[in-house]
Amino acid sequence: MSTTTQPPSGSAIDVGAIERELTSLWQQASEDEDHGVIRSSILNLLVYTSNTSDADLVNDMLSGITAAHPCRAVLMLADASASEAKLEAQVTSRCTLPTATSKQVCCEQVTINASGSAVNDVPSAVAPLLLSDLPVYLWWRAVPRIQDKALFRKLTDISDRVIIDSAFFNDPQGDIAKMARVLNDTPRWSAISDLNWARLTAWRALLAGFYDVGEYRSHLARLDRVDIEYAPSTVDASAIPARALLLGSWLASRLGWRVQADSGKRTDETTSFEFSADSHPITVRFIRTTREIEPGHIALVTLRCAGDCVADNGGSFTVRRSEDGQRIETSVRRGEETHVQRVLSYEGLGEGELIGREIEIVGHDRVYEQAVVAAGELIGALSANP
Repeated sequence: MSTTTQPPSGSAIDVGAIERELTSLWQQASEDEDHGVIRSSILNLLVYTSNTSDADLVNDMLSGITAAHPCRAVLMLADASASEAKLEAQVTSRCTLPTATSKQVCCEQVTINASGSAVNDVPSAVAPLLLSDLPVYLWWRAVPRIQDKALFRKLTDISDRVIIDSAFFNDPQGDIAKMARVLNDTPRWSAISDLNWARLTAWRALLAGFYDVGEYRSHLARLDRVDIEYAPSTVDASAIPARALLLGSWLASRLGWRVQADSGKRTDETTSFEFSADSHPITVRFIRTTREIEPGHIALVTLRCAGDCVADNGGSFTVRRSEDGQRIETSVRRGEETHVQRVLSYEGLGEGELIGREIEIVGHDRVYEQAVVAAGELIGALSANP
């Protein structure tokens, strides 16, 4: 069921009127349904998007998200470029279908349309709409303005967890460097999630799986090079895409590698860094792939042993996306032989499905935060040698 009511527009939103409209919706729903209606919320979900043309797409995703995670959703459609300042709201109920043995469960959505200078008033309009004593998740579906202390920071201040997508970054390296500075300067900042990080789950699991095999560990301890092949992003073909940068930084942060100052070097096809690991150096190279895959995606990761590792029946450890894009597979080359080890389906979850998983996470993802900080150090090492 979807019923929409729009209060009069103006410079401020009448929160009392919105609550009365929501109550009216539930009363109407209860009268219309033989089995009655359960009004349910387990969290507050704030969704901000600056691309108002995506309103229908976001609403479709919210239908699936709220069906699995009953909540009060507040969708903020912001058009800061508009000349007219306007702030208005409408309410909608979202309900699951009842069964013979269960009642209909409904949750609610408030959609705020803001334009012009009124976009800056969105946080003060949202705060009174939150259901008390329930966690607040902010899904920032736009370029994250990490250092913005107005709109973005005010919304994060009222949120327990912030979900971004670094795939939206216009400047992948610069924006990740800003995130790293914020995490370094404010370690108690709101918990943060990144959908691009979630998309790396299978890659991280397969790479970590090499270290679970006892006979590989002595060889892995003697790595001297890591190659990460990627497809350039469409926003900046010269930059390392956020996904590849996060994966390389995660590997370095987990293994305790320290990037050497001023070691970043860039050519047309490769960006390389020198790391120290215990008593030996490691080179990490980010390489543009020649394969035809989606922009910003990873094609191949190879961990290469030092020279004596080959003589000791070692070689290289590889995680590769299959040619058809349907699988990710690992292989190990030991001496002259290569063996396929594991094959996983390449699960291309949709945006709404990823959000559904992220709102099940409570608290900080320290591994992600440490990877971001490590990525900031890589970018710093590259900035010294542009």
